[in-house]
Amino acid sequence: MSEERKNRRGDRYDAWLVRGMDPMQGFMNYVMGTRTENEAVIHIDIPMENLGKFVAEKNANNPNPIFKYTFLHVVLAALARTIEARPKMNYFVRNRKFWERKVISFSFIAKKQKIDGAEEGLVITNYKKDSDISPLEQMHNSTCKMVSEIREKKESQDDTTKIMAGLLKLPGFILKPVVKLILHLDRVGKLPKSFVKANPYGCTCFLSNLGSIKMDASYHHLINFGTNSIFGIIGKKKKLPVYTEENGEVKTTLKEFLPVSLTVDERIADGVYYAKTVRILTALLIKPELLELPAREKIDYEKLLEEVDV
Repeated sequence: MSEERKNRRGDRYDAWLVRGMDPMQGFMNYVMGTRTENEAVIHIDIPMENLGKFVAEKNANNPNPIFKYTFLHVVLAALARTIEARPKMNYFVRNRKFWERKVISFSFIAKKQKIDGAEEGLVITNYKKDSDISPLEQMHNSTCKMVSEIREKKESQDDTTKIMAGLLKLPGFILKPVVKLILHLDRVGKLPKSFVKANPYGCTCFLSNLGSIKMDASYHHLINFGTNSIFGIIGKKKKLPVYTEENGEVKTTLKEFLPVSLTVDERIADGVYYAKTVRILTALLIKPELLELPAREKIDYEKLLEEVDV
């Protein structure tokens, strides 16, 4: 068990104040504007050979075929491991200060049915990095449980939806100043815990599995409300040409890839940091069997990057 980190004066209940920032990064934070003005988009295509086989084998040996393993679970697990290894990916900027979340958390939307107008609910799950349970099992078990509850309940409103529904009952002339107050409290980090816990934009990463509805997109914007610094998209599988050279001849082969895109707040890290982060995420998705190791078991990422050569 890792030693518990203690709060210091100035910390938030959900995040630690980052002290000793690089002067350039700290100063530029006052120059660069808001989160939506500092979006950077990262796109990677993951080869399907190992990933597709891995998911198929997991489902073949799954004792409960109703709760299938999907690319969503694998990507969530890979992101959890990557963010744990690259702590700046769990930073956010609020009130011109840098903060590090106390947990690694994810959110996504689940629909009762894949049809127009179907009710939807919000799933928020935390990653336990000191657990004996693997990242893959954590993400699979927690998300399947919550999605099942959303689809089985007659009254499927999650806490976030209930809060919004209650606020919308207010007359417009009252709702407008109430929203302004909420935005102000969010900026200064004084929102009630119930609001923060129910806010999908208060998580480390908001993920959208567009591939599950046969859709593709490379970009989704961030928003200034909340603390979310990463928005991820899993796209629809696609075939791309792969070029190889043999005996001086270039051969072209069509291979299947899974597109994954991340929109990030570029203020929280520099390009070198992001580059290595993406390499680690890619390597984990190329070797997804590593995501079955207990969460508390460490991975030698330098060795992994040499083996995978990404």
